[in-house]
Amino acid sequence: MSVKIVERVGDVKIYGKGLLGGKGVGLVKVNKCNIPKAHKLRTRVLTTTFYKRFIELGGKFGNEELDIIASILRKLGNIPISVRSSATNEACVSKEGDGSVHAGENTSFMLPNNHPDFSLRFNQLIQAIYHIYNDFIQKQPPDSQERMAIVINPIPGIYDDTLAGSVYYPLVSGVANSFFPYALKTQNPEEGFARVAFGHGYATVLDDFPVISMATIRNPIPLEMLGVRQRYFYAIDMTKNETLKGDELETMRKLSVKFANYQNIKILGRRKDSINFETLVEDNRFGFKSGLLEIMDVISSKISSHYQIEFVFNVDINKGYTDFGTFHVVQLTQLPELKFEAIHFPDHAGKIYLSINKFQGHGIKKGVKYAVVVSPFIYAKDMHDEVRRKISTLNRSMREANAPYIIVLPGRLGSKNKDWGIQVDYRDVDRAVAIFEYGVDIAGRPEPLKEPEYLTGGGIYGSHFLYMIQGGYDEEQKKIQTRMYGTQGTHFLTNLVSNNIIYGFILPTQDEIDPWFFIPPDKNSALYVLRFPKSISVYADSIEQKCVVVSETI
Repeated sequence: MSVKIVERVGDVKIYGKGLLGGKGVGLVKVNKCNIPKAHKLRTRVLTTTFYKRFIELGGKFGNEELDIIASILRKLGNIPISVRSSATNEACVSKEGDGSVHAGENTSFMLPNNHPDFSLRFNQLIQAIYHIYNDFIQKQPPDSQERMAIVINPIPGIYDDTLAGSVYYPLVSGVANSFFPYALKTQNPEEGFARVAFGHGYATVLDDFPVISMATIRNPIPLEMLGVRQRYFYAIDMTKNETLKGDELETMRKLSVKFANYQNIKILGRRKDSINFETLVEDNRFGFKSGLLEIMDVISSKISSHYQIEFVFNVDINKGYTDFGTFHVVQLTQLPELKFEAIHFPDHAGKIYLSINKFQGHGIKKGVKYAVVVSPFIYAKDMHDEVRRKISTLNRSMREANAPYIIVLPGRLGSKNKDWGIQVDYRDVDRAVAIFEYGVDIAGRPEPLKEPEYLTGGGIYGSHFLYMIQGGYDEEQKKIQTRMYGTQGTHFLTNLVSNNIIYGFILPTQDEIDPWFFIPPDKNSALYVLRFPKSISVYADSIEQKCVVVSETI
């Protein structure tokens, strides 16, 4: 194969003449930006040349590829490393892809890389690449032209010998977007948003437990008003350093923050057994807020479109509390810009099936014939796995038939927490043009509600919707009374927003919804497909905050 380092961009070294994939292209752009407040991250990219060779050898690595990977590992040393998928179709920043955003769809691994035996460390790295390639191959349709690159980075972070064992994690991980499409009328959407967490970044891109959201970054809502704090965190288990079975999270541990070093969490802002980030965000301790703003401003000045970054922030507490912390940008995803053109609602619409005013997305979706429904009256948590499989199967059949649909269901679609909703990947619902969620139950109570004895039916499934406005804007007191459930920045919502999927929240006591949705063909099935008597259209105007589902003809 005769692979050499064909290009060096700052601290990015590219191996092979193939493509870099979404993450690879993004990190090259980050290095070219020369961001003053962000340290450059040592990055090694195995281009799609390696993937092509892997396929040609029948799912094996050649000696030349093994030698190159071994040399990379030796030079990186024995610090924990990330081994991340960088597919050509995962982000519109990658010219070789299809132009849409598919964040978080492919497997990546975080490796302790601390075993004293180099051969075991090397073997675990090879296993990680092997699992990434094979997982990707299995997910591709037969005619797919997409390819996979690999990005290898050291993970900046902290070693912590907790009572639960030796772990490693960044002090702060975060996701930040340059534009905030869900801004209240008192906020400037151009100020973006951030979702931050103590510990490893899985806490920010998955929807597993509450973390902290800054909306907006420049003038965030006071954190004490958010009503949520972080009580758990992800960290690399430093004893998982020999083999890999293929589960992305098998080297990770989810721990209570009570197990973490007290000095580490104290500097973030702590209340009892939870972290609220007030010290970093509101007091700008260690230059966190000002540093993040400068990073966002520099990237905005050099990239024309909207974007999302993933970053880590660390502080050396041994140097005192007057020093600044250290940022690393670990990923850059360029996002498509939505055009907010005026939406003209039909003067003489046919039947109105749904009308709401809490949603995201903008535009008109026409020619929809089907509704996929998960009944809030029938669904229960023990049905989760079966319903999840059926949703994926239905979406696949809709894709093959080129048939768009809408989906109506209870809870946070895409959440990994089964108490909150049904966990699916974006690819499992990518043919849906609109997704509409119920909150906790058919009575429309806001989430979270943990006392099942007070429910009127439908389970304790929360909403993925970004704002639950409890009071609103008071012109006299100039106060926003709101509780934010900050899921923005997760992979699932990034894909929905970037691909302009209409995504709404139904309040049954306030919104208009036709009971037709809840007449199942089979009364024992929680999930079913309904065909509209006549094709429907979805009109969504995010400026006027009005969304309707109506039949196209009377």
